[in-house]
Amino acid sequence: MSQESFVQFLIMVRDDQVQLSRYDQRNIAQLVLHAKNEGFDFTAREAEEVIGRLEYDLICERDGDPFDGTSRLWLCMWGRRYLGYLTDHVVRRYTDHELVKVGLGRLPAQAAVS
Repeated sequence: MSQESFVQFLIMVRDDQVQLSRYDQRNIAQLVLHAKNEGFDFTAREAEEVIGRLEYDLICERDGDPFDGTSRLWLCMWGRRYLGYLTDHVVRRYTDHELVKVGLGRLPAQAAVS
């Protein structure tokens, strides 16, 4: 199981609206199960770790907001399904290269652009 697989899953749902629609209706346990059936191998914990790094990087590094309920990113989540929010407001703000680097904790996105 791997965080790399979850990053590849995020890229897939970002690039395929049909897949995003299918997965956006699922809770995390269902998402992990169905993603595994399609060749992705990650746990809910691995997904949470990647998501946390991506959100932290956007809120604190890119946006310069505090990491709390007042951040601009946090406000985008309200009234949306979580995967839709994650795809539209987090994943789309990164290149594939940045998603891999930041999502896997290798370096900040701004250093990845060099």
